[in-house]
Amino acid sequence: MSHNEDFKDSTGAGQVILVILAMVLFPLFPMLMGWFTMLR
Repeated sequence: MSHNEDFKDSTGAGQVILVILAMVLFPLFPMLMGWFTMLR
């Protein structure tokens, strides 16, 4: 039972990290595309 809880907590932490990464990266996508168009 303890192992199952540990596994569930691990997946929850992974999902939180993914959500934070998405929230940080989504606003950066238009900026990156702007840089690519400017450099071309």
